[in-house]
Amino acid sequence: MSGMLQKRVSWQINMDLSVIILSYNTKNLTRDCLTRVVQAGEYAGTNGIDLEIIVVDNASTDGSPRMIQKEFPKVRLLSQKKNTGFTGGNNLGMKVAKGDYFLLLNSDAFLGEDTLDLTIGAMKRHSDWGVLGCKLVYPDGLFQPSGGYLPTPLNIVSWMMGLDLVPGLRSVLAPVHPGWPGFFYQDRQMGWVTGAFMCLRREVWEKTGGFDEKFFLYMEEVEWCKRIADAGFRIGFTPAFSVIHMGRASSNFDNAGALVKEAQGLLHFIKKHYKGRENFIREVIVWGNWLRRVAFTVIGDQSRADASKKIISQI
Repeated sequence: MSGMLQKRVSWQINMDLSVIILSYNTKNLTRDCLTRVVQAGEYAGTNGIDLEIIVVDNASTDGSPRMIQKEFPKVRLLSQKKNTGFTGGNNLGMKVAKGDYFLLLNSDAFLGEDTLDLTIGAMKRHSDWGVLGCKLVYPDGLFQPSGGYLPTPLNIVSWMMGLDLVPGLRSVLAPVHPGWPGFFYQDRQMGWVTGAFMCLRREVWEKTGGFDEKFFLYMEEVEWCKRIADAGFRIGFTPAFSVIHMGRASSNFDNAGALVKEAQGLLHFIKKHYKGRENFIREVIVWGNWLRRVAFTVIGDQSRADASKKIISQI
């Protein structure tokens, strides 16, 4: 780590930005992620932005903590004895963070040199935004959806029945997962943004208490954004800069398992915020995935058909 960033990274109370990275058996990705954060920190430091870097390691067994201690000695490492999931790990990082802004960053997300500088600039420009998400792309540069509208019983029905895929309907159905690039072409208010890159003001965390740790992984950022919005904060999105995001690295790229956990998280969200609707939504998810299983089987996409079957059996 260069002398400039060593000088900028300190444990003083009046810190501009705390970058919080969750690590779980992604040693090589975490190394790449931290290298990019260090470079972005050096750039931000030339513009007077003080920052700290915190890594919460969720009981990795691949040597991640040792690598971090050896190669990034100025990073604040919090090594856990057990895996507390995305929610528990990030909550721990936020509890010790000293920044006016927190940036939650996945270990498989890679910043550009000016990303941190642009992030703080966007938060200052949009003083009414409590949370900020940005444009995400896959390593090959292809667009990656990074937010949407908050789930409601109505738009969950349209999601499960595939209605929000219809071009003439998708713009009026408030989709939970808008998948078309045009939705993300300009600065806008969102219902939720992904936790892979989520910047927030300290007061948001202080007033809402962070993630609900009953969510271990998936849908946790959606639920927290619901409480953040209920507390009077706005969730914003900007395409002014982009971040590369691999996606699902900590789950070993298990797409079927991720979809099951997303469905389970969705049910917990409904149970918490729409009491009495969870049985109805469970049936909607089951029927929606029966339709998907048939459709994917017909078109020969067996892996996605099997994923729908797994959701039906485990929901």
